[in-house]
Amino acid sequence: MVKFIVAIETVKIKEFLFSTNKLKVIRGASYLLDYLNQVEVPKIIKKDNRVEEKDIIYVGAGNAKFFVERDTKEEAERIVKEIIKEVKDKYEKEAPGAKVVGVYVETQYEKGKKSGEGKEVWNDLDKLGELTAIEKSKGFSTLNIDLPHVEKCELSGTEVAEVDSKNLVEDLKKLGYQLNETEKEILISQESLETEIDKVSVRTLQEQIEKLAKTTGRISEASLKKIIASNLLKESKIAIEEKVGFYQYIKNYIKEYNKTVSDQRLIIELKTNIDDFENEDSFIGFVYSDGDALGEFFKNLKNTFKNMNSNDREDEYLKFIGNFSKNLDEITKSSLAETLVDIFKNVNNEKRWGEFLIVGGDDVCAVFDPTLSLEISTNFQKKFEDKMYKNIEKMVNNNTKKLLESKITSSSGVVIAKSKTPIFQLFEKGMDLQKSAKKARRKAIDENLNKTGFIDFQVIGSEGCVDIDDFRKTISSEENKVIERPYAINIDKNDKNIKNFEELIKIIRKLKKANFPSNKLRYMYDLKRNSELEEFEKKMDFINILSKMDKNNVELIKEMGIDYDNYDKFNKNFKNIFDILEIYKFINDKDEVKGGNE
Repeated sequence: MVKFIVAIETVKIKEFLFSTNKLKVIRGASYLLDYLNQVEVPKIIKKDNRVEEKDIIYVGAGNAKFFVERDTKEEAERIVKEIIKEVKDKYEKEAPGAKVVGVYVETQYEKGKKSGEGKEVWNDLDKLGELTAIEKSKGFSTLNIDLPHVEKCELSGTEVAEVDSKNLVEDLKKLGYQLNETEKEILISQESLETEIDKVSVRTLQEQIEKLAKTTGRISEASLKKIIASNLLKESKIAIEEKVGFYQYIKNYIKEYNKTVSDQRLIIELKTNIDDFENEDSFIGFVYSDGDALGEFFKNLKNTFKNMNSNDREDEYLKFIGNFSKNLDEITKSSLAETLVDIFKNVNNEKRWGEFLIVGGDDVCAVFDPTLSLEISTNFQKKFEDKMYKNIEKMVNNNTKKLLESKITSSSGVVIAKSKTPIFQLFEKGMDLQKSAKKARRKAIDENLNKTGFIDFQVIGSEGCVDIDDFRKTISSEENKVIERPYAINIDKNDKNIKNFEELIKIIRKLKKANFPSNKLRYMYDLKRNSELEEFEKKMDFINILSKMDKNNVELIKEMGIDYDNYDKFNKNFKNIFDILEIYKFINDKDEVKGGNE
């Protein structure tokens, strides 16, 4: 018998999602990837009993890992290649532009037996990771459409326009779509013929295309499929039964929540435009969170099982990573769902919910009202951190309890920007901020501080392409700091270089409750940055301002960060003044941030 271990992974996900700035198209793209991974990939893998359920390690969050075993190497390899090809073909048909990598290695793993030294299943999984990285680095072929008489899709700008809203029925037929007898509805799947559920009105689709592609009304097949998918998000039989996508997840979560309350029942609504999340100044909040220390955790997991002597250690290892991966996805979704329900319990709150671009695995990428984005991010991070620790606590035994030392957290980048900023730029800046937060977390661990997630944030005006690092270097130096970002989510040690984000929010809320004039904050910031004044001159100007303030405001200023040991050195004070000033109008005047089990 010959056995292969196979990994199939969806890659370049962000490029697929953010090919346009239209929320409806992005939403449809996200649904398509969820649907293919949750429904079609398992179906292909298990077709004709090629792979049994017991041989599937994990399917979810854009990944699939499983075993294929046959009498001969040729037969096993044929089936592996067949499955990989069918998955790639399915993605190409249903989600043109999505990229899939499939790799495999021969394995010695047998249930209940030890593999030879260096041939254990965890080494096979490491090898799959290396092969996947190699395949990613090779890149993917792209079609050159910069040719005469080739019209580009108005939405993506990188694909050929194959669909015209004015000739929609004929174009749908050319692309192989099945229409009903009157040609007024697209039949999405065979289930539609029997259940009369999975259908999309041709007229509705035409109106949506004309609204999204206002200039030409001409789009690519890839954009068309994403728009169609966005219409299936609520009503598709498969979406509802298989709970495809975070929208279905939170809808079911709210349904269960509503059973526990007699009033203030919650209803989630999908918004149609990014403008729906903007405040009166046309700002929106963009949150991108990602799990921390997963690489360290899996490394420690491998070493833990490697040091065991039992014959079933590889079985237990595979069982652990399968359960862990499923639980990770569930914890990410439940943490966000709980956070949103906690915040949006008020039915009359018009700022409710958000647009969920990626929610799964250990990722959250979403758009929210700018006055709620920081609160949602920090509350989610706290819940995720708490739930992950408790989950691992339940999973470990005496042999694996050392894994609790590898604390898994989540770090976030939050961008508050104008609603007209292209989504892909928001994502790029969010990812830059997230990397900054992760870097701060690693530094904190190196200094033996508590392992917790971090958050970094930036308010961006009209220029979405601003270089955040360069901007910060120009306004904040080591000698005269005005920025203390990134902040810890839940640090348990006082440290002069690392601050809890919650403390910053408390200060801002106190200032707002006291109606502290924001122009005075601006004055303090400008005074700190005034390079033409000596420090003693800054101090005298500041004392002059203090003398004109009431006692309560003076006390609040003290809380903001006066260094009494260096009072004569004005630049040593108010190291967080720009942090306060920048998000001042985006913090709600209410009780402090809550999270975890609070």
